[in-house]
Amino acid sequence: MRYHGTKYRSGGTSAAGFDCSGLMVKTFQEHDISLPRTSQEMSRLGIRLPNHEIKKGDLVFFKTRRGVISHVGLVTEVQGGNIKFIHSSTSSGVIISSLNEDYYRRTFSHASRIL
Repeated sequence: MRYHGTKYRSGGTSAAGFDCSGLMVKTFQEHDISLPRTSQEMSRLGIRLPNHEIKKGDLVFFKTRRGVISHVGLVTEVQGGNIKFIHSSTSSGVIISSLNEDYYRRTFSHASRIL
């Protein structure tokens, strides 16, 4: 959450600006965990989860371009059926959104647990 409010930057992997996968790489790197550089590569890692097993720290993946994984976020909170995640949005930078929002509900692919 320390990067909340950081601007979006294509290819960005630092506090100067992040893209979605760069934010995940940096966040996990701070905990000595290496992730691949793209959301599509990340989506192949870990254990896929049914929605009712999603918890804080899991990655959520979205098919935002032509049916392929092209966006990733990190779950920050789960309250009942409301799953919130931090991610870097092209329009707003690093923000917290909900899987209940129409756009994310429509493009959601799956969640994975890396740890």
